[in-house]
Amino acid sequence: MKLTGLSIPSAQPSIDDRIMPLINIVFLLLIFFLVAGVIREPDPIEVEPPASAAEETSLPEALNVYVDADGTIALEDRVLSSLELQAEITRQLSKAPETVIRIVADQSAETVNVIEMLDNLRDAGATHVKLATRYVEVP
Repeated sequence: MKLTGLSIPSAQPSIDDRIMPLINIVFLLLIFFLVAGVIREPDPIEVEPPASAAEETSLPEALNVYVDADGTIALEDRVLSSLELQAEITRQLSKAPETVIRIVADQSAETVNVIEMLDNLRDAGATHVKLATRYVEVP
């Protein structure tokens, strides 16, 4: 008996050959986002700035002073007392008097703590002080 029309099945690509392009694309996207993304240091203390309807402007050269809900103060990445903060701000302003200081205060921080910090900054010689807020779109 002769079987006609029977052919040897063609070799189909293995599952590895079919999924390899997908893996390549995923890794390329991962590398792209790692290179293109901005990696920054975490804030020294956890703060949630108050909401504002005004759009924010970026001040990359500003000194950041943080005040959390319980009154802890930090300058850039160091937690300081109010006297240490005043001394450090005085030192920074002696180098560059036009330095902008950005206060990043928690929305539940006591107003007295923020006003006390403003007084300390004024006594240290700060003339350009900004208060950081979160932008909230108003309907």
